[in-house]
Amino acid sequence: MTVRIAQISDLHFGREIDTIVTALASELSERAPALVAVCGDLTQTAREREFVAARSFLDSIAAPTLVVPGNHDLPGWRVWSRFARPWRRWRRHLGSEPFETATAVSPGLVAVGVNTARSWGFHPDWSRGRINTRQVEESLAVFEESSSSDLRVLVTHHPFLLTQASRTRGMVGRSAAALVRLKAKCDLLLGGHTHLSYCGAAGGMVVAQSGTAFSNRLKGEPNGYNLIDADGPRMTVTTMQWNGSKFEESARNDFERDDTRTWHPAH
Repeated sequence: MTVRIAQISDLHFGREIDTIVTALASELSERAPALVAVCGDLTQTAREREFVAARSFLDSIAAPTLVVPGNHDLPGWRVWSRFARPWRRWRRHLGSEPFETATAVSPGLVAVGVNTARSWGFHPDWSRGRINTRQVEESLAVFEESSSSDLRVLVTHHPFLLTQASRTRGMVGRSAAALVRLKAKCDLLLGGHTHLSYCGAAGGMVVAQSGTAFSNRLKGEPNGYNLIDADGPRMTVTTMQWNGSKFEESARNDFERDDTRTWHPAH
C-alpha cells in the first residue's frame, strides 16, 4: 500500500504570508496525506498571538498531524520566560509536553516526533539543537514494536544532514551517534531549520529537509513543502515550491530499500 506524508516546516507565524497560508491549507486538503509532519518553528518569537495563529492553522488541517517544536518556539531573549517557563505557551496552545516522545500510527506508517530545541547550549549559537540518548532509545522502542513492513519515520526540527549551502547552521548535536543507533531501524528522517529544501541518503536512511512553508524569512529559495510517497521498498520525495500563484513540483528524488533495510537512490 502507498503511504503519503506531507512535510511542512518553519511556519514562523508572525512573519507569515497570508496568501500562501491559504494556498497550503488547500493543498493539504487536496493531497489527502495519511500524516502531516510539522517540523518545528511554528512561531517567530513564541508570542501569544503567534501560537494562537499556529493553533488555528493546525486545526484547519483535516489529516492527522505530528508536530514538534523548533528553536523559535522558545521565548528568545525574554530571559525569565526562556529559563523559568520556556514551554508554557507551547503547552497551552499545542496541548503536548515538548519532551515527551510523540507518535502517530496509521496503516503502513509509524512516525515518532522528537524535540531537538533547547533553552541553552554550550555553543554560542543557541538556535542549534540536540538529540539525547533517551530520545533515541524511546524512538527505537517505538520502531521495534512496529511491523517490519511499516514505514518508520523520525520527525525533528534540526537537520541530520547539511548541504554546502547550509553548512554554517550546524547539524543536530549528537547526530553521528544517533544515526548509528537508528540505522536499519528507521527509514526516513524529516527536518527543517535551514529554510532550504534537501533530499538525500545518510546512514542508510532517507533524509528530507523542508524549506519554510509560508513565511517571508526566505534563504534563497521559494516557500515550499515536501510530499513523500512510499510503497514497500520504494519511496519518492517530491519538493513542491511556490511559483507566485501556486505550488508546483520543483524536484523529485526516488529511493529504493534493499534486504538489509538500507535505502539508496534509485537507479
